[in-house]
Amino acid sequence: MATARRRRPFGVRLYLALAFAAVALITAGLAYLLANDTGEPEADRELTDLAVGRTAGLADALGSRPGGDTPATLSGSTDAGFAAWAFDAEGKLLTPESGEGISVDAVKGGREAVRDALLGSGVVVDRPEGATVVALPILRNGRIAGAVLAHSTRSPEVADALRAAKDAREDRITALGVAVIVAVLISFLIASAITSRVKRLAESAARISEGGLDEPLQGTGGRDEISDLGRALETMRDTLRGSFGALREERDRLSAIFEALADAVMVVQADGEVRFSNAAAHELIDLDGRAIGPLIPWLRRASRRGTSEHDALAFRDRVYSVNARELPAEGAVLAVVRDRTEELRREVAEREFVSNAAHELRNPIAGISGAIEVLQDGAKEDRGARDHFLGRLSEDAERISRLTDSLLTLARMEAVGEGGTEAFDVAIVMREASEAVSVPAGVEFELEVVPDLVAQGDRVLLRQVLVGLLTNALKHTPPPGRVSLRGRRGRREGGGDREAEVRLEVTDTGTGIAPEEVGRIFERFYRGTGSLEKEGFGLGLSIARRMVDVMGGEIGVSSEPGEGSTFWVHLRAAKPAPTPIA
Repeated sequence: MATARRRRPFGVRLYLALAFAAVALITAGLAYLLANDTGEPEADRELTDLAVGRTAGLADALGSRPGGDTPATLSGSTDAGFAAWAFDAEGKLLTPESGEGISVDAVKGGREAVRDALLGSGVVVDRPEGATVVALPILRNGRIAGAVLAHSTRSPEVADALRAAKDAREDRITALGVAVIVAVLISFLIASAITSRVKRLAESAARISEGGLDEPLQGTGGRDEISDLGRALETMRDTLRGSFGALREERDRLSAIFEALADAVMVVQADGEVRFSNAAAHELIDLDGRAIGPLIPWLRRASRRGTSEHDALAFRDRVYSVNARELPAEGAVLAVVRDRTEELRREVAEREFVSNAAHELRNPIAGISGAIEVLQDGAKEDRGARDHFLGRLSEDAERISRLTDSLLTLARMEAVGEGGTEAFDVAIVMREASEAVSVPAGVEFELEVVPDLVAQGDRVLLRQVLVGLLTNALKHTPPPGRVSLRGRRGRREGGGDREAEVRLEVTDTGTGIAPEEVGRIFERFYRGTGSLEKEGFGLGLSIARRMVDVMGGEIGVSSEPGEGSTFWVHLRAAKPAPTPIA
């Protein structure tokens, strides 16, 4: 049974896409950082250094010249974006207040910076608006002779360059975002291509796990690792298919063996639930799938002790032998149960047969021994007595001979069992049987048979059966009476050619059979209670039944006391041959 697949909130596809996107993002970030090393902050630092350097050069130049050259020196050192003013030691301005479009008083923090410079400290201040204020002392002959104040701003060219650099950085950020999006899309497509192949292999593996071994795997023709995995799965599928095929054949063979066993074989859990059974075990399993109650104690004993046996377990009208053995690996018990009912019945029948045969032989042997003893005592000298006892010896010897023939015939039937049969003409056998019996005076005999009546069986056995039935019928039909032998076609219930049969009937108008004896007349050595039945051995009808069984047929009787009896034999019908059958 296929198991429900749990849907995952995230799959390998998403993980691969995120991994590719992370790689792209890290790469772009590194590229951005490397490309941003010459940005605006670095430019501002360089401009500050440049302003400090120019101011220091200007301070050196003023210190090396006389004080009267100060204005000329400053005018030659300023340009657009750089203005400078000189002060004497008392902080008095020595140059014009305005220079390069800016007043000295407009320089924020300029006066404070000049005072610090006159004290010998250099001052550098970067203003937020992008300007740099520098104040340095002027040294002349090792003494502070004044101070120089400089105000530096970005030139238009530098501002334009920085704006261009800023715009380039913004463009790079935009390009970075676009690159990340494209990388995510490409990585998702690549991840989808990879995971779709892996997903197909996973679905194929799921089919293999569910037993679908006949459908070949797809996508095993490439040269990458996924194709190698697919080819490995395909090899495994082909190997499993061969192995499972061999296992199925072995299972079917074992199943056929178990089903053909006459003994019941069951694998039963400790609580009595049957896990496995063959057809012969059907009668030993209740409707709820558990073993029958009488078996449970013996199964539990085997579970505790390892084995248990019982030779005569009675259940309903049957007797079973039980052999149970524990299966530790299965957590169950293997039970083999044999139906011994027929076996015990045969044993009882055989004991009765031997006892009855010994009893039947004892009477004639005792008569022979008595006659011999009388003759030896002198009766042989008396002609009349000698003839009488010799006649008794002859009758008893003939009785022993007939009994021995009957016993040998019955033993042969038991030993041969159901053998091969053949098609034969029933009419010929019926005529031979009717010719082999003597019809007493006053008894009418009638033979009736339909044409082309062919049966499947043994003609010699059927002739002997009919002779025995006719002999009994003629012997038990007092005159005036009638005995009939009829043969006709019939059909068993269900119809069809295979159900066609031949029906033979021996009917008489004799004394009949009592209802309580009808069910026993086919038993061995049973001779009934009537005076006429005392002459035989009670083996004729038993032998007849066995002969009919050998031919695969049925024999039976219907009778009413005082009105006669009808013995019938049913055999399988055969198709008539184009030439006469002997």
